[in-house]
Amino acid sequence: MRKILLIILSLIVSTQILAKDKYDPECKVSGFDNRTTCSVKEYGVYVYDKPTVLSSVAFGGVWTSADPENIGLTFSLGDISSLIESISFNVDGEIQNFKVSVDSTKTVHMGGSLWKSVSVVVLPKSYIDKILNTKNVKFRIVTVSKGYREGSFYSEKGQASEPVKTLTALMKKIKE
Repeated sequence: MRKILLIILSLIVSTQILAKDKYDPECKVSGFDNRTTCSVKEYGVYVYDKPTVLSSVAFGGVWTSADPENIGLTFSLGDISSLIESISFNVDGEIQNFKVSVDSTKTVHMGGSLWKSVSVVVLPKSYIDKILNTKNVKFRIVTVSKGYREGSFYSEKGQASEPVKTLTALMKKIKE
């Protein structure tokens, strides 16, 4: 009986040790050039004045040892099929605008009448750090048709959205 209990306890402990947090970055080393690429999945942020429940905004990130001082900030707009022109951040009242290359934007058909627009903008790690270490961070994503979606990385009560957690984990991983 004790042996069975010990085996069960050791299995529980080993599973807990091996359990992966959903926010952990996934890193891979290329067999071609030995470069490392780490990425985190996109998760939703707080969006102001959503026209529909599906009008979401999600952020993720990609880092590669080929360009170690920058991070590709990935983002998507749910329930829209449009090219993205720019993304702006308001960090404690300081607004900075980043143009988005048309080549880095695409629309994805999700089935039925559902679409989403996805894009990436390359930002310095120092700017990502600034976003992650400030509680007052807002964004505005502008489409080529001059529509936009705005929101925040933190709730009105100051609770961090999931991208703050994933991007923090990515920054920690690439500093190792």
